[in-house]
Amino acid sequence: MAISNPANSQRHQAEIQAANRGGVLIIGLGRFGEALARGLVEQNVEVLAVDFDEEIVQRVSGDIPNVVQCDGTSARALRQIGAEQFSRAIVAIASNIEASVLSALVLIDELKVPMVWAKAISLDHAKILERVGVARVIQPEHDMGYRTARSIARRVTDYFHVEDNFALVEMEAPKRFLNRPLGELGIRKKYGVTIVSIKPPGGEFQHADQLTTLQPGELILLAGKPANLDAFVIDAE
Repeated sequence: MAISNPANSQRHQAEIQAANRGGVLIIGLGRFGEALARGLVEQNVEVLAVDFDEEIVQRVSGDIPNVVQCDGTSARALRQIGAEQFSRAIVAIASNIEASVLSALVLIDELKVPMVWAKAISLDHAKILERVGVARVIQPEHDMGYRTARSIARRVTDYFHVEDNFALVEMEAPKRFLNRPLGELGIRKKYGVTIVSIKPPGGEFQHADQLTTLQPGELILLAGKPANLDAFVIDAE
């Protein structure tokens, strides 16, 4: 195992320890892992990123502060970088299913990381990851396809499937609900969904309450069960 800046290992270890506090461990810096790491860093989330390929580690080291060359399937190597101190880890290895599953097993069974997510490239891969104890399996292509299909089918701006019994829908405020306070519309009572925020044209999302009045051209973000959201969208057309 080698770190990206061996001449300054003491400082690097201090940075890693700082990342452990509320940070996220990412194993695998392919397109998904790198994008994930960069996105978290941009949101000021401490990240410790790991990849076996030294060239990848050197390439991203300028943008990802804490990046380590390490075998993500080795409990011994991961312990040397303090991986067991993290409470959250994401296995972003996808091209090598065996390495992906082994890394997840090491994190869960040997390092006892409380919450492990992992990327899968197929349904079979996802099933294996779920069986070894991965808390959430991410299938980017499958999930994006599902969201796009739901958006097109229901004529909404976006559809976020959070879990089997909960989803978020972004759509334009239906004309039939305009110019009346949400408290008078009874949307939650009738449909079992909640308008959690609104976005005026050219503005930003803001919290919605019972006194909020929907205006033409506004976007609304609804939360609820998928079936209830579907019923609301269909009825609002």
